[in-house]
Amino acid sequence: MHLLRAVVLLLLAAVLAWLVCAPAVQPLSWSLLQASIVLLLARVFCLPVVLAILSACFLPLLMLALWLSLPVWVYALGGLLTFSLARNAVFERVPLYLSSTEACQVLADWLPTGCRVLDAGSGDGKAVLALARLRPDVVVTGLENAYLPYLMAKARFVLAGSPRNALLRYGSFWQTKWGDYDVVYAFLSPEPMPRLWQTFLKAGARHAVLISNTFAIPGTPADETLPLSGPLQRELFIWRQPHATC
Repeated sequence: MHLLRAVVLLLLAAVLAWLVCAPAVQPLSWSLLQASIVLLLARVFCLPVVLAILSACFLPLLMLALWLSLPVWVYALGGLLTFSLARNAVFERVPLYLSSTEACQVLADWLPTGCRVLDAGSGDGKAVLALARLRPDVVVTGLENAYLPYLMAKARFVLAGSPRNALLRYGSFWQTKWGDYDVVYAFLSPEPMPRLWQTFLKAGARHAVLISNTFAIPGTPADETLPLSGPLQRELFIWRQPHATC
């Protein structure tokens, strides 16, 4: 839904900008005005910040590429890198959101002693390595199936000294054994939250805890919330399995 809204806003902004500047006569002015209108409309229609910025940059970057007369392979490489970075935004409606330093610290302070943590969709591995560093007593496993973020995570892992209590794996968290973990942490988007909850109920351990950064589960109030002070990441939602004892 967000992606479709972004496309509609991009096209609408292009038409509105055309009323002021002719694209063929003033391409630079037209594209910059279009980008400004996209940002305005994105705020009005509550488009996610990352998607709004990407939408606003689309036409100006396209105009720049045409002006530079770039060879075809550059476009192919750009498309490949974009797919490698954000394939989940297309297939699972999950943009690349990265946990803030504050969110990692608050989560680390809350985690039970000696627990096993799954970071479902670990991105560039920042949260996995931060939790492993802040809580040497826990084991944190990150699962990511977007190619470029996974490679970035592995590089971070090596640069961090390959901590023994941090594991970074390539794959889909939907297909892993959720019952192996005491805590499942996710920072996804509104789209997969109902499925995340159903998977947690069916496959999670009876004592397990589900924690979501920013995004709630529709119709299922959290058992506990941890406030955050960021403008985008405002709280951690915590749900326990029915009859949980931890």
